[in-house]
Amino acid sequence: MSTRFRYIATSIIAIAYLLSTGNSAKLMAQTINEEVTVTAAYEPSIPDSDKINIEPPENETEVRLPAMTYDNEPAQMMVSLKPESIAAVRLVSEPLKKLYRNYVRAGLGTYTTPFIDLYASSLRSETHSLGIHIKHISSSGEIENHPISSNSHNQIDLYGQKFLDNHTISANLGFRRNVVHHYGFLKEEFNESSLPLAYSYNDDDLKQRFARINGSVGFKSNYKETDKLNHLGNLKIKNISDLFETRETAFEVNAGADKQFELLDFTDYQQLGMTADISYVAYKDSLIKQNNTLVTLKPFISTSFNEYTIKAGINLNFKIDTVSKAYLFPFAEGQLRLIDDALIVHAGITGNVKRQGFDELSEINPFLQSALPLKYMREKFTFYAGLRARAGEYFDFSATVRSSSVANAYFFVNDYTNVPYNRFTLIHDDGNVIKGRVEAQYHSAERINIKAYTEIQSWSLDTLNHAFHTPVLKIGVDGMYQIQNKIVFRANVAAHSKQYARIFNDTKGFTSSAIDGFVDLSLGLEYRYTKVLSAFINFNNLTNSRYYLWNNYSSYRFNLMGGVAYSF
Repeated sequence: MSTRFRYIATSIIAIAYLLSTGNSAKLMAQTINEEVTVTAAYEPSIPDSDKINIEPPENETEVRLPAMTYDNEPAQMMVSLKPESIAAVRLVSEPLKKLYRNYVRAGLGTYTTPFIDLYASSLRSETHSLGIHIKHISSSGEIENHPISSNSHNQIDLYGQKFLDNHTISANLGFRRNVVHHYGFLKEEFNESSLPLAYSYNDDDLKQRFARINGSVGFKSNYKETDKLNHLGNLKIKNISDLFETRETAFEVNAGADKQFELLDFTDYQQLGMTADISYVAYKDSLIKQNNTLVTLKPFISTSFNEYTIKAGINLNFKIDTVSKAYLFPFAEGQLRLIDDALIVHAGITGNVKRQGFDELSEINPFLQSALPLKYMREKFTFYAGLRARAGEYFDFSATVRSSSVANAYFFVNDYTNVPYNRFTLIHDDGNVIKGRVEAQYHSAERINIKAYTEIQSWSLDTLNHAFHTPVLKIGVDGMYQIQNKIVFRANVAAHSKQYARIFNDTKGFTSSAIDGFVDLSLGLEYRYTKVLSAFINFNNLTNSRYYLWNNYSSYRFNLMGGVAYSF
């Protein structure tokens, strides 16, 4: 035990003792003086106690949990969405370009060639549009060693549209008067002394005039909803007459309707529809008079799913004239969008019957005879395919190919029944043809635009050795370049491969003669003095070559035209 502890214990014992002796003195009245000295350490101890050694008995209690049951009663939670209103974004609208009611372009060129082109129309309107177009161009030029070759083109067209809530009504009326001369021979080869081919003529004997009147009225629906019945209808009237008692009048009715349905589950929708065309033609020339009717019905079904579009149906043709006949052609087309609108390919099969009309043929070749052997051309089977591609904003590309088996294909040949063989008639044959066109275009806003194309047309005929007046290859390039909206350069290059014409001589009969190909280069320059006034000059046939589109019909050599354009 430590010294400090012993000291404390000794002090406690001494105090206790003093207290006890003090009390005793009071009781006994005795005084006792006694000194106590503690020499041993204090060792406190706790005595043993008696414990109750009894353990409680173990009583097991069984606990049973009651069976629990639950009832799940569905309750609809009423949720209301109250979006916070936000302020409308204010768009800065671009100002609309100012439109002018009238535009006129007029000029004068070599070979005494006046030119005027006038457009007049209404301004922007949500209810209607009206317009008129007037054009005149003529030439009094002469071609070396050829008779008179003057020509003219006059045209006037009235057109208008009425915009309703769900329909558009349109109408137009036009008149054209074209004059040409049959100058396709050399004067010295058919003068009065060169018997037996002597040919005496004056200018009026070579003159041909075509007068055309056309009119149409039609309507079409423009519903925004996809489940509406889309429909259209048109009535067209055309009449053509010439100086040699030939007249052709055509009435044509076109109608169509289609609607979307949900008949099948594997696509989102199906579109059912049909088009109907009825054409009646009354034709008369100096030899024959005939009436022809052609009815064409095309029921179809089409659908789109994912990137595919499919259309199929039948083309039913009824030909009604001296001998009536019906033709049935199935048709089908598929389209695949490989890259949205950037790369689209399509392919299909079809067939068709079409009448060769004097109006259409004289548009292609104005040096025709007035009495022609007109027939129906029939595409017995046609396969076609194509693609459209777009690279960025500036480059477009397209390509098409068409292979057909054709009956009564027509070709232009010189008519050797009348001296001086300067007019054309038709010759027909059956065969196969492959046509193709490739076109590429680069454009950058209004500053630059370049388009290049290549066309092929290759025939394999049953009887004829060549497809007369049909070049196998055509190549063209059109370009425009603008500098600061002031100066505009234009260029055009057109190249045709050689073609063949049918000729006749006394020893060999009918043979073929090659017509050389050609390249025609033209340039144009326009200076815009203001937004409404500009001046232009065009240089045509810069190579000064004399080429032939039709046998014995030479083109003009180098020529130019200049003039002004004005909007008001």
